Amino acid sequence: MKKIKIKRDLNLYLSYLNKEKIIAITGTNGKSTTTKLIGDILKTNNIKTFVGGNIGDPLCNSLISKKKFDYHVIELSSFQLETIRNFDTKISIITNLSSDHLDRYKNINDYINQKKNIISKKGINLISIDDKYSRKIFLQKKIKNKISFSIFDKSANVYMGDNLILDNYFKKNKKFYLKNISKNFEGKANNQNILIAYICNKLLKLPEKNFTKVVKNFKNLPYRASVIFENKKLKIINNSKSTNINSTINSINDYNNIYLILGGISKEIHFEILSDYKEKINCVYVFGKSALFIEKKISKSLNVKRFKNLKLLIKQVFEDIKNDNFKSNILFAPACTSYDQYKNFEDRGNDFNKLVHLSLSNL
Repeated sequence: MKKIKIKRDLNLYLSYLNKEKIIAITGTNGKSTTTKLIGDILKTNNIKTFVGGNIGDPLCNSLISKKKFDYHVIELSSFQLETIRNFDTKISIITNLSSDHLDRYKNINDYINQKKNIISKKGINLISIDDKYSRKIFLQKKIKNKISFSIFDKSANVYMGDNLILDNYFKKNKKFYLKNISKNFEGKANNQNILIAYICNKLLKLPEKNFTKVVKNFKNLPYRASVIFENKKLKIINNSKSTNINSTINSINDYNNIYLILGGISKEIHFEILSDYKEKINCVYVFGKSALFIEKKISKSLNVKRFKNLKLLIKQVFEDIKNDNFKSNILFAPACTSYDQYKNFEDRGNDFNKLVHLSLSNL
């Protein structure tokens, strides 16, 4: 029998493309928002840009397209990076790294090793130093061309806190103020996306005014820390894209008086970490296949209520908040995949929106 060599889409894609045209993004969280943001900046500068990969268009669509692209901004998952060796890009980006996909990988180190395959041999590498795994990669001496960024550590090459970017890479002690940031950048974690986009904008020598314009008017992808309702007494956040515990914690850090909704199929075992946030969380509501598992992990330290599905859960949440004399925050950040009850996280996020708006109309 004749042996047939099979190539994955990324391998095929790279064999046809000029590596100087590629800006590649990976990480545990924030990949899609960062990819879209960089793509929007390039397009605002009238640069013909393909945005795809693990987000939007499949990679090979760019190869069969009649359009000619100046740049390719691509999001890459750990799955796509598994067979890549000696990667080369113009810019490679690691947004952050934390435990994820342990249903596929032997352990966290196995997962991190796949992510590391994005490191560019000849191009520039942008690497977060805000988590221990990314920082460890940044400190590796064999990685020569690199820029560190942080939203916590001012010693990074480029740092962002509140609306201020402190740039010590392109110009020492340069302060760049962002006066108007889109409301779609809800939460501190989004500062990281803005920071990465700023560095790319500088590396590509694009005008700062267009960067500022995009940040001001940015429309985020749906179900990523999206505020779907807010008044004086209540705020409702839909972060259906949250499929791991670290993403959920990022959302928790932005609020108090939280009614937290978790559920689906868990990829994690360390839900106990939520007990560190018990002062911020009023109640946890769990649903779906992993509901009982999650409840057992956190019920000793947190008030937990378990439900068969999201419909019954939402009804109870609105019952629980009706007598609050403070501003309540309903946070839908499931920390699980959606495939037990939904097609994908978008389907789950859409159902959450419908159920919330139905409950609001009945108040």
